[in-house]
Amino acid sequence: MTHASMPPPSSFTTLGTGGGPMQNPLASQPAHLVMNGARPVLVDCGEGAMGQLRKVGVDFRDVGEVFLTHHHFDHIGSLFACLGLNMMTMRRAPLTIWGPPGTKPILDSLIAACDVPQAIGFGVKGQTLPHPRDFLRVEEITGGARIDLGEMVVTACENTHYRAESEAGQPGPVSLSLRFDLPGRSLFFTGDTGPCRAVEDLAQGVDLLVSEMMDLDMTMERVRASNPHMPDEAIARIRTHLSAHHLSPEQVGDLASRAGAAHVVATHFAPGCATPDTADAYAARIAARFAGRVSIGRDLQSY
Repeated sequence: MTHASMPPPSSFTTLGTGGGPMQNPLASQPAHLVMNGARPVLVDCGEGAMGQLRKVGVDFRDVGEVFLTHHHFDHIGSLFACLGLNMMTMRRAPLTIWGPPGTKPILDSLIAACDVPQAIGFGVKGQTLPHPRDFLRVEEITGGARIDLGEMVVTACENTHYRAESEAGQPGPVSLSLRFDLPGRSLFFTGDTGPCRAVEDLAQGVDLLVSEMMDLDMTMERVRASNPHMPDEAIARIRTHLSAHHLSPEQVGDLASRAGAAHVVATHFAPGCATPDTADAYAARIAARFAGRVSIGRDLQSY
């Protein structure tokens, strides 16, 4: 059996290009990989992330840093697996998880949930497993954070996935976008966001822009089909909410154009969006607003 080779330095790999709580049969939940030289960095940790790492030649025990953009469950569903699998495979190297406010209480609870399996171990008398509290460090960050990790610098800004830009910096939940500056290359990951000037500013001149994308019309058709008796006013409120907190293909193109990006990769697809049959049409909608290279992301692709 052959194994995939590790992605090259300064690359961005889309481990999971699905999005939202509904399972996508064509795409795993949101998780991505940035290579800081030979050091793999996990960005978001959706369900199945540990297995997706292995498929691209990365052992989860080699990941030293995890960045979380926000706390919607599709982006954090494998955090418990990350802790437990590292514990069961005797990890002792430090692991740091960076995320917005709220990350610490989430991880405190997951660490506590490891008490029972850690105490059980493998049922071998005298054997002790390392506990995640002994190898894990959790750091909460907000917009404006700058983190130096060897040759890579990570910079964060708050986006509009949770609230309007005018409310940025106020108490409340925070959703982040992240820029990764590496030797000779810059990468930007929007996470989940609506239109946002801070995102455009932080992404200026980036080589690779990885952006979420939503098909609002398709999503609303499904909402109405699933809720045939929902009043029109409620449908309109949902549409307004989603349009403010996510990006259409045209808005992805506008963002990439205003940022001066060289290459844009769309990701975070609900079931039925950006299938092999429709990917080209979405790419064309982005390209109508952006003159650079356009890709519709697929799981396990490196860029």
